[in-house]
Amino acid sequence: MKKLFLLFVLFGLAPLAGAQTKRIAVAYSAVSATQSSFFVTKEAGIFEKHGLYVDPVYVASGTKVAQAVIAGEFPVALAGGTVVNATLAGGDIVIIGGLVNVPSFYVYVHPSVKRPEDLKGKAIGITTYGSSTDFSIRYLIKKWAMEPDRDIKVLQMGGQPQIVAAMVGGSVQGGVLSSPANYRAAKAGFQLLTDFKKVGLDYPTVSLVSTKSFIKKDPQTVRRFMMAYSEGVERLYRDKEFTMKVIGKYTKTDDREGLESAYGFATTFIERPPHLPYKAVETILAQLGEKDPKAREAKPEDFIDPTFYNEMEKSGFFKTIAR
Repeated sequence: MKKLFLLFVLFGLAPLAGAQTKRIAVAYSAVSATQSSFFVTKEAGIFEKHGLYVDPVYVASGTKVAQAVIAGEFPVALAGGTVVNATLAGGDIVIIGGLVNVPSFYVYVHPSVKRPEDLKGKAIGITTYGSSTDFSIRYLIKKWAMEPDRDIKVLQMGGQPQIVAAMVGGSVQGGVLSSPANYRAAKAGFQLLTDFKKVGLDYPTVSLVSTKSFIKKDPQTVRRFMMAYSEGVERLYRDKEFTMKVIGKYTKTDDREGLESAYGFATTFIERPPHLPYKAVETILAQLGEKDPKAREAKPEDFIDPTFYNEMEKSGFFKTIAR
C-alpha cells in the first residue's frame, strides 16, 4: 500500500483533504462479459478510490459510441474497431487502453448446419453494421471462401439478446455471439460452429477511448480512469464470486452455470493489464486499405495515445496492483 501511495504522489494523484470527486459519464456498447472489467471497477467502488464518480451509460452501437465521444458527450468510453474508421474520417478520438484485443466471439448455428458451407443461402445475425461482430464475421466468411451478403447474408439485430431472439425465431440461422448470449443460444439448442480465439485474428473488439482534445484539457481525469480501470481488472481476475455477481446484475441473470461460463469467457479474453492494441489496429488498416488510400498510408500509432499506459508500466504501477 505504501508503494501504491508513492505512485499516486508520482502521478500527482495523492488524495487531498476535502477534495471533491469528479463525476463523469462513460459509455459502453454491449451488455457482455467482454466489458465486465468496467462493470467490476464501477461496482467495487474503485473509481471513487481514484477520485472519480462514473455514470455508466449504455449506447447500443460501437459506432454511436464513437460518434458521441467525438461530439464531446463522453470524456472516456468503451468502443470497438469503429474508432479507426472515425479517425480516418477526421474525428478526434484515440485509443488509450485495450480491453479485448482479439475477436471475443463464437458463431452459433442451427443444428442443421454442420459445416460453414451449409450456411450458403442463409443468414447470420450481428449486432450492428460496422461493429466488431460485423467485421469478424465478414473476415471469417471470406476465409471460408465465400462472400458476405452474396453467399451468406449478414443482418444487424441491434444487440446480443436480439441476435439470440432472432435465432430462436428463425429469421437468422446463426449468430455472432459473446458471453452470456452464447450460453443462452446453447441452452436453446444451437450449436457451436466457430470459436474466434482459434481463428488467429487480432482485432480491437473493445478499447478504452478518449479524445486528444480532452486529454490535453484534463489529463488527470484520464489518468485516474486508467489507473482505476487497471485495478478493476485485477479485482476481476482475483475475485470470481464478486465478478459473477456483477455480471449477473448487468446481464439480469442468476443462472449459476451461465455466470460460470461468462466468468471463464471474461478471464480468457480481457487484457491484464490493458495492453495497447497495435497489432489489432493494423488488422483493420489492412482490411480498410483495400479500398481506402488513407488507411494504406496510416500507422497503428496514429490511432493510439500510449501516454498513460506507458507511465503506469514504467513506474511499476501494474506490478504493484498485481501483488
